[in-house]
Amino acid sequence: MKKFFPIIILALVCLNSCFKESQLQGYLGTNIYLQGSDTLVVPIGQQVSTQKAWLDNSTKPVKFEITNIRDKFGERKEEFFKTSPLTVWNVPYDYLTDTTRALIEAKLGSAVVSPIMINEVNGQLYTMPSTAECGLTAGDIFNVDVRMSNSKGSIDIQDYAVISFAAGTSNDQFFIEDFVNGICVEYFDATENQVVNIFPYYDQINSSDPNFETRRANVVADNGKEPGMVFHKIADTPENGVQVWYKMLDKNGKLYDPSKYTNYTTTLSYFDVGIDRVNDPAKGMGVSFPMTPWPVLDQHYYMRGEYNSDLSRLDTDELRRYYQAHTDKASAAWSTSIFDAEHFRGWYVRLRTKIRIYEPGTYELIITVPFTTAD
Repeated sequence: MKKFFPIIILALVCLNSCFKESQLQGYLGTNIYLQGSDTLVVPIGQQVSTQKAWLDNSTKPVKFEITNIRDKFGERKEEFFKTSPLTVWNVPYDYLTDTTRALIEAKLGSAVVSPIMINEVNGQLYTMPSTAECGLTAGDIFNVDVRMSNSKGSIDIQDYAVISFAAGTSNDQFFIEDFVNGICVEYFDATENQVVNIFPYYDQINSSDPNFETRRANVVADNGKEPGMVFHKIADTPENGVQVWYKMLDKNGKLYDPSKYTNYTTTLSYFDVGIDRVNDPAKGMGVSFPMTPWPVLDQHYYMRGEYNSDLSRLDTDELRRYYQAHTDKASAAWSTSIFDAEHFRGWYVRLRTKIRIYEPGTYELIITVPFTTAD
């Protein structure tokens, strides 16, 4: 299975030929260290980068290299020094211009990388997804030794970094950081003298949820315990890249018209960073991309369904009771008036997620929104 990673990897490879030692004498500090936490906790198989090195006023340019990576017994871990080919971005991805498969593929190249790499210029460490192929288990700890050189000479830095590997995700198909299913109501707020948005229904699986890890595990396991928010793989094709189908369902399981899925305010939606959008009345809205990880831009994505200017498809009584049961009474006061003709402006279902896909194939994201009917 072919893997794809960002342009930073190719930049690291190119640095091998960039360092030229100056003939000038200079200064080589003795207190050079990697900035940040003493121990780096890295999920097995995840691409992670550290902070840069503190150079202790050493004369530039400098060159960093990894000399050893040792296990708890002091033995060298040879797997960390084996290289493998990867497809990378030669030119950074731009969602505004890279709107076809041909344009995207024209920006791709290849590089040969090892599971743990160092930026020769600034000492920043990177772990690659290929750590998943190094026979690691959660809790394994390794000490990284490096050498830094400049015009003055070189210094060996033992225990430059300590890496503790945690349970990983790259061997899983995707990683979920945020998943929110909600109903947005627009109403006129007389106090603020403007139309505002409020979410009388807002179900979230993220770090703000006290049951975050349990609920996220339920979604990953696809065990049916989170019927309101589903994300799973449904096919192994395509072999490279992804296709994802998005479904917004009402309380009865009926699909909201996918042709009306659109952006929420000025934020990005998945169809902004995907290509070949398809609106299917049975399968939902589909988008594709010729490589993984996807989305390339690792951030939150928002999307909303059809805008409704009346309340015929919203159970306002049940929704009001739900909100008041889940909110303190003072802040719930609005729920007695926002649906009045004087205040109400419109409503729609809304999706917010931060999910990254690591394994090629076809996926399906489904939210089921209570208190609503699609027609």
